Amino acid sequence: MRKSLIRNFAVAAAAAVGLTIAAAGNTAAAKTTWDYYLFTGITHPVSKALSEFADEVRKRTNGELDIVVRPAGELPFRATESLKIAGQGQVQMASAYAGFLSGTVPIAAIATTPFLVRTYDELEAVMPIIEKYAGPKFEAQGAKMLFAWSWPEQNLYGRGEPIKTLEDFKGRKFRVTDPKQAAMIERFGASTVSLTTAEVPVAMERGLMEGVFTAAFNAVGAKWYEFLKWGWMANIHIGGPNYEFVNLKAYNSLPADVRKTLDEVAAEFGPKINARFAKMETEARETLMKEHGIKLENAPDSAIAQAVAVMTPYWEEWAKEHNTEDAMKEIRAKLGR
Repeated sequence: MRKSLIRNFAVAAAAAVGLTIAAAGNTAAAKTTWDYYLFTGITHPVSKALSEFADEVRKRTNGELDIVVRPAGELPFRATESLKIAGQGQVQMASAYAGFLSGTVPIAAIATTPFLVRTYDELEAVMPIIEKYAGPKFEAQGAKMLFAWSWPEQNLYGRGEPIKTLEDFKGRKFRVTDPKQAAMIERFGASTVSLTTAEVPVAMERGLMEGVFTAAFNAVGAKWYEFLKWGWMANIHIGGPNYEFVNLKAYNSLPADVRKTLDEVAAEFGPKINARFAKMETEARETLMKEHGIKLENAPDSAIAQAVAVMTPYWEEWAKEHNTEDAMKEIRAKLGR
């Protein structure tokens, strides 16, 4: 009887120890779930690429960090609020196009200054300069740039009479995503309307504007080819950076190994997305022309030279107004402009 009691006690004790170990193991492997706000729709190439990023993080952290992608429409936020909602912790991550940050962190959008940074290679060259000046501004609002990538080169796509020279802008109205684009077309004699991505189709159909600054890649991805007829290809500026923000407190609260893996995946995805989108842009231009009958016309060198001459004084004006003169000087020196 005594031996039986001792044996039963030993079995119970072992079971209790096992449960304690299992509980400790479960605690160590506790899952962290983040919300990730995107301003593009669920089927858009950008949403697909950033979903792949979230999937890779989930895979390589063995599910310890589960980043739940929230495409446009799932959360009650506007694209222009991305930095704010990430910094305040309303979401743990948020995607933000540079142009949407012009009003809150002007230096973050310096690469969208018309005719300053015009290609992927040029953006890569100046990105360390941008990070040096913009990073502290982001952190002051409670967020950090986890990684960045870029939409392809921005050009003007529209309907009605096509743009061929700067004189053709006069009296027209176009959608802009950045005040600097507005300053450019106002100098060209046109007027502006500012709308988020989701608002563009209805505005075009209602005749509230005649064109948009975007990339062929986006015109295809967002199905804007349904209302476009032509494209003025001048590589006005590179389409970015597009920043992927993370809430600082959420980031710093991650276990060290999980944070290290997150950083590794993030470092891979910026270049990966750029390479993919550059290829897609080339293919999208072919699609617009061959499948949708949109005429794309390259701006002649003379028109580009004229545009640069008009905009160069504005670069200096803008930099002075936004206290980014040092950054502008460094970028111009880096690019030889």
